[in-house]
Amino acid sequence: MKLLKYFLILFLVISSCKKEEKSDPTINLPNDYGAGMYILTNQGVSFYNYLAVDSLRVVTENIYKKVNNTDIIQPKSIHISGKQAYIIGDKLYIANMETFGSEGTVSGFSDPVSCKKIDEDRLYVVDKGASSVKIVDLSKLEVLGHIETGDTSMPTNIVGSWYRVFVMNGGGDTYEYRDSSVVAIDYAQSGVATNNFSGKIEVGYNPNSAAFSQTHLLVLCRGIYDEQNPTSNTTSSVYRIGAWSNIVYEFKDLTGVFNADNLIINSAKSRLFFTAENGVYYTSLDWLIPHMHTSGIDASFLTVNTEQINDSTWREYLYTNDANQSGKVLKYEAWTGFAIDTIIVNGNILDVVFY
Repeated sequence: MKLLKYFLILFLVISSCKKEEKSDPTINLPNDYGAGMYILTNQGVSFYNYLAVDSLRVVTENIYKKVNNTDIIQPKSIHISGKQAYIIGDKLYIANMETFGSEGTVSGFSDPVSCKKIDEDRLYVVDKGASSVKIVDLSKLEVLGHIETGDTSMPTNIVGSWYRVFVMNGGGDTYEYRDSSVVAIDYAQSGVATNNFSGKIEVGYNPNSAAFSQTHLLVLCRGIYDEQNPTSNTTSSVYRIGAWSNIVYEFKDLTGVFNADNLIINSAKSRLFFTAENGVYYTSLDWLIPHMHTSGIDASFLTVNTEQINDSTWREYLYTNDANQSGKVLKYEAWTGFAIDTIIVNGNILDVVFY
């Protein structure tokens, strides 16, 4: 009997040793990143420490691969919320903002294009290929379900505030594949988490981006822009929607503007910026009359950032790109359009975000 006890004790000791041998060592990554500019290219994410003094500002290329020894496949967009970066590629990649170490990936998408974190446990991913919004459980790192946005609606973008998100159904390039709807989804009601379809709002052809003013949601509609059949092209437009009523209050055709995209608003909620086929435009919220901001560039994204010049002066800057100038982030004064700087990185620029 004693011999049997000795065998049992020896077995437990050996088992516990084996478990310790198999456990992975903790890897402590350095906090090399955090506050700064994050530049998404077709090669990955680069970091620019723009807050440093001029002589110390440098670009660190492809930081996700540098830290995690793996590539982001087919990068498309980047969203920062809380202490994480959410990068859309062939799947969802999650990185810590201080170290840029991977905090997991999520698969299960057809053609993901953009995303928005709606609370600590959920992230909505716009799946253009599946014409739906996929609900990601961030604690389990898996897709819990989906909300359909309409057959062949080809959703492109998502914005949200308070308890509701809006998904722009971007449609296609031709008149045949156009769409003219925005889908509203309530992700919370009376403090309870939900995933409820709350309405379909009819707007102009091919809505693709939106921004919140002080009182409304402003939706930019690209219109029809078919390079193979330009006779069917229509001008772009802006729709003013009650964000909590889902009611369209008014709309404005942007005379002479075609193929508009990437609507953003400045921090004072006083001026809108957007791209179009012949440059970057701006407009006031009152009149919605487009004015050329920067001409002659083929821009595919816009970001506005307020930066400190000295102890008492802050200034708004506009960041964009030009498809004809690969690897260059272009910086302009947001109000005057004066060129300020060019930041050089490897690859084609897809987006710029700040943390």
